[in-house]
Amino acid sequence: MDDFKISLFESEYKEQFPIYKMLEEVDCRQLTDQISKKYDLDVFNIEEGLMLRQAFYKGPDALEGFQLINTLHDIGINHLSEVLINWYQFKRIDAFDINDLDKYFYDIWFPSSDDIDLFDRTLNWILSIRHDGCITFCKYNDQ
Repeated sequence: MDDFKISLFESEYKEQFPIYKMLEEVDCRQLTDQISKKYDLDVFNIEEGLMLRQAFYKGPDALEGFQLINTLHDIGINHLSEVLINWYQFKRIDAFDINDLDKYFYDIWFPSSDDIDLFDRTLNWILSIRHDGCITFCKYNDQ
């Protein structure tokens, strides 16, 4: 998580930023390997392979009024309480409580600069949100 986002949040809300965990490099590599195997993707080109497997979400984009939990339910995704955010090539991953991420989504994801992938530890789904708000997804059981 970028420090400036935490500072902006705390100055605006006058409260502490939601609790999150930054995954260690070894954990990121392990998740990348697991995703690569599960979705049969080249581990060295995982993001491009993932894009080719994803479908476009037909609902509203993420630019206004996005609600993560409702979007996941709309797509038919069952989720765990912890959601992981891939910030960059599955090398920078943070873990958030899904309710915090849903409530403070626009304090965490910044349009125009952030391309993110969201998933949980089941790896049964991956929801991607581009910097322009476009939402794509794939579900393992749809493979």
